[in-house]
Amino acid sequence: MGIENKVLNKLDFPKVLSRLADYCILPRAKELAIGLEPFVDLESVRLRLQETDEGKDLLRGNPLFSVRGAKEIRPYLERCLRGGMIHGEELLEIRDTLGVGRKIKQLLLEFREQFTGLWDIALPIEPQKDLEDEISRCISEDGKVADNASSELADFRRAISRLQNRIRESLEGTLRNSSYQKMLQDPIITQRSDRYVVPIKQEYRTAFPGIVHDQSASGATLFIEPMPVVQLGNELREVILKEQREVQRILQMLSAQIEVRADAVADIHEALAGLDLVVAKAHLSVAMNAGAPELISEQQIKLVQARHPLIGGTVVPLSLELGVDFDTLVITGPNTGGKTVALKVVGLMAAMNQSGLHIPAESDSRMGVFTQIFADIGDEQSVEQSLSTFSGHMKNIVEIINRSNGRSLVLLDEVGAGTDPTEGAALAMGILSELHERGCRTVSTTHYGALKTFAYETPRVKNASVEFDTETLRPTYRLLIGIPGKSNAFTIAGRLGLSEQVLEKANSFVTEREMQVADLIENLGETHREIELEKQKATTGRQALEKQSKALEEKSVRLDEEYELLLALAKDEASEIIREAKREADALIEELKAALKKETKQQQDIEKARQGFRRISTKLDQGRPVKRAGSELSADQIMLGQTVQLTKLRQKGQVVKLPNANGDVLVQAGIMKVMVPLSELKLAQEEKKPKPKYSREMGIGIRKAEEIRSEIDLRGMLVEEGTEALDKYLDDAVLGGIGLIYVIHGKGTGAMRAGIQDFLRGHPHVRSFRIGEYGEGDSGVTVVELR
Repeated sequence: MGIENKVLNKLDFPKVLSRLADYCILPRAKELAIGLEPFVDLESVRLRLQETDEGKDLLRGNPLFSVRGAKEIRPYLERCLRGGMIHGEELLEIRDTLGVGRKIKQLLLEFREQFTGLWDIALPIEPQKDLEDEISRCISEDGKVADNASSELADFRRAISRLQNRIRESLEGTLRNSSYQKMLQDPIITQRSDRYVVPIKQEYRTAFPGIVHDQSASGATLFIEPMPVVQLGNELREVILKEQREVQRILQMLSAQIEVRADAVADIHEALAGLDLVVAKAHLSVAMNAGAPELISEQQIKLVQARHPLIGGTVVPLSLELGVDFDTLVITGPNTGGKTVALKVVGLMAAMNQSGLHIPAESDSRMGVFTQIFADIGDEQSVEQSLSTFSGHMKNIVEIINRSNGRSLVLLDEVGAGTDPTEGAALAMGILSELHERGCRTVSTTHYGALKTFAYETPRVKNASVEFDTETLRPTYRLLIGIPGKSNAFTIAGRLGLSEQVLEKANSFVTEREMQVADLIENLGETHREIELEKQKATTGRQALEKQSKALEEKSVRLDEEYELLLALAKDEASEIIREAKREADALIEELKAALKKETKQQQDIEKARQGFRRISTKLDQGRPVKRAGSELSADQIMLGQTVQLTKLRQKGQVVKLPNANGDVLVQAGIMKVMVPLSELKLAQEEKKPKPKYSREMGIGIRKAEEIRSEIDLRGMLVEEGTEALDKYLDDAVLGGIGLIYVIHGKGTGAMRAGIQDFLRGHPHVRSFRIGEYGEGDSGVTVVELR
């Protein structure tokens, strides 16, 4: 039996799942997210956490990875299996879903050893390329059956077009006929009941030969199909009926093909939903600044700087251990509001971890797996059962005690509350003692002071408290392990205006032993705070030193690179001087040769001078090895369209093709395309910060290639606006020496894509263009090669 929903509800776990569902694309993935339940065996938890880790790693290398393009196709499959028919737009959605599944499996095939968990999810995907192609052949992008779906359909549509032209020509002849001019209400051709008609004045009804199909509301106009086109209209109607029957046959044929493969198509959709869920878990992890804790077989919890994922703003982190030095933690102190939050964070972190979700805590956190999580949090009063709050709590706690064991996590809020303080405290101690003996990992909050002594005297039971600031009369929400809660009643009452006289009388009723305990607690709390303050100072100092060290290292690398650049410039200048001197020397040598052809000694001197020149040139070509930042690139760091630095040519360019088997990369550098080894590439500086989008405000003018992005985003514009912006961008791109650009226009209705491609077709700067491939934006992007 899994962890009960009523416990998860108390821990606000469904709210976390709702945030997870917001990151899902497919409705099926949202269902899986909302229905996510914690696993209770170590191996299942390990696998689910591994999937989230892999999803996060995949997004680092492929930020655009998603199942976008896949659709909700389950209703179409259900209709198909009941013998129904799938229509044009629905067939395109099935095709797109199959295409996304095929491409994702192809992508994961390359990384199956790196992402074994994701590969297992994608394994049921059996590519249906032939079905995709058949749908694409038969259905046009507007959802209508295409002319070439069958030869019969093409014939019918040609016949329809031919008959419509003949009818139109006949009607136009009627409109031009002088005999009918006065009879026409308006010289137009219109349609009524799928028949072509002309508007005739009522008084000429008998004079105009034809069939009346309709009349105007006033009755002054009759819509008549002229007799010469009646037969043509009948023929057209027959052909239209044949065309419609052929369309239905083609749709039935495609539906039958999908029905045969319904299981395979459903498996692809389910696998995509599973991958969508993993990607959503990765996105949620990034949003929460979360990570996977170390998973251990023991029932232990070590939370380091854990934050409640649903509390916005500045959250005071919680650090806590359970099951290592102690098994039961008693958080004592007044009702300040911080105790219940700490309790919920512990339970919520356990539930999230066991569901395969990353937790918002530091990386050295550690979590075990609990077969049950029990929680008694909030008001347990039941109107239906006529139970008081105390009775409701007791009924819940009785069930917890009966079902708990050494693999249970128990969370009790204000245990024993709602009855006489003396009896309530004794009852709380009895409950905690029983749970402790059963080996449960228990966290309990209480405002009973007697439990401080119980926690202090019982082995493997620890006191804790939520720090309270007596100056502001507010909790700081910092959990202090080992320090029991101190009652601040007298301090608060005094600050709120209670007289010294009343406080002295109240103080007289407190026993000397209780005062000693209170003073001891206060001293312990002060000591603990001092230790924490010193620890924080040490941590801050260490971080400052690490930051300073890193800055010095970066400065050293930058100086080395600047030295190399200056050296290269000096070498270029020196080489030019040598070349000039060599040209002058060669001219002198030629003159000497002409004048002293027979003088052997002079020839030897000339050759000696040449050797001297060569030695100087060789020395200048030598330089010291320089440390470069980011010079060692691996193949998996290179992405299409990425800006890189060509170290030998000292130029920047964009990656056009990924590394081949020899490790060579095709790079567009200005107007040239060159194959460059990975060893001669490094990441360009601007890759470390987000590039601004291209906009008109960047100004018109000649700019270097590295200053112009290789893409332009036209989404949200009208076609005219888009083509105008693209025209200006093409001029800048050509002047900047960019050879390949990406025009982002989105999918939408396809109007922008069609308008852009019509514009590109006749543009003098454009060599060729194509629709983007998978990973480049699919049909939402047009890739343009410039001249």
